[in-house]
Amino acid sequence: MDWVTAARELAATFALRAPEHDRAGSFPFENFADLRAAGFFGLTVPERFGGAEVPLATYLAVLEALARGDGSTALAFMMHLKTFGQERDAPSYPPEWLGQMARGALEHGYLVNTVATEEGLGSPAGGGLPETVAIPSGDGWLLDGRKTFATLAPVLHYFIVLARVPVLEGETPRVSNFMVLRTDPGVRIEETWDSLGMRATGSHDVVFDGVRLSPERLLNGRALGAGDARGGAGMAWFALGICAVTLGVATAARDYAVTYARERTPNSNRTIKDYPGVRTRIARMDLLIQRSRALMDDACRAWEAGSSEGMPVLNRVAVAKIEALNSCIEAVDLAMRVVGGVSLQKSRPIERYYRDVRAPLHNPPLEDRALEMLARSALDEPIEPAGPAE
Repeated sequence: MDWVTAARELAATFALRAPEHDRAGSFPFENFADLRAAGFFGLTVPERFGGAEVPLATYLAVLEALARGDGSTALAFMMHLKTFGQERDAPSYPPEWLGQMARGALEHGYLVNTVATEEGLGSPAGGGLPETVAIPSGDGWLLDGRKTFATLAPVLHYFIVLARVPVLEGETPRVSNFMVLRTDPGVRIEETWDSLGMRATGSHDVVFDGVRLSPERLLNGRALGAGDARGGAGMAWFALGICAVTLGVATAARDYAVTYARERTPNSNRTIKDYPGVRTRIARMDLLIQRSRALMDDACRAWEAGSSEGMPVLNRVAVAKIEALNSCIEAVDLAMRVVGGVSLQKSRPIERYYRDVRAPLHNPPLEDRALEMLARSALDEPIEPAGPAE
């Protein structure tokens, strides 16, 4: 199946629905029904379970295509798709749960996402201790807490919940991931999502009020500050997915500005595409988008090849995420200047692109942490001695 072509066809329909969902902040249930009907729920699911198991590069191309129609749908769907991609590259959950999630996606249309963020915690990547707690109870666990930014909340079936667990006094705090199902008593969605951009991702709060979990719901655990079992796979599939979504939104803005420049004819009877300032801005947009895509593709190839040549792979991922985000924001800003004052009108999609392209500023890796990662590699790690002269 040509997944990218199919994604482009769906994106054209999603683009027609996007204005209404953006204005209302409503979840695009119909988009996800279309994605399921077209087989996309199994896009990254391993072949052994009946999924398509597409490579990272195809996953990125699909996300970019979807985001050109609706950034919110692409960003939300990414959270489901990356879960299986990460697990393929770096298994971290019990095999029986991976199989259950895979079969649930393929046979029942169940979606999955990790819910880890809390208002007081911020991004879990910062190493903070969650307030959500799982306490041993009988032979299982009792879960209490609240999570924010639970993208896909209106349709999630599998919630992978990060919680702290009790330790003895003086021991290093520990965190664990637990599997919570939508049908578990005590799970409640509070519709809190009312954002500037990506308004239709359904990233509401989820409340866990005395949720009783059997022993097998414990997926994994680690000491606070220890490396995540997903390792670099988590960063590659998440950060590069963010790149792809951002590129899709920026490309949609670029295409809108180009069409506008070709058609807009003020009183002079010349289309504005002939104005030097417009031509410069359009060219700059293409430069920024192409450079970002090249960096994303470079990081993708390096990850898939396990490359050890040149810059470390995860540093390339960090570079791609930072550059794609900042460059795509600049590209959309330029598109707004080409279109002019009417670009502020909510009746035009470019106003939505302007807001949506900024949302990934708050998705990890955050810029300061990514830059520190690059600085640490350059300044703090041992320098390899020079090889012998040829």
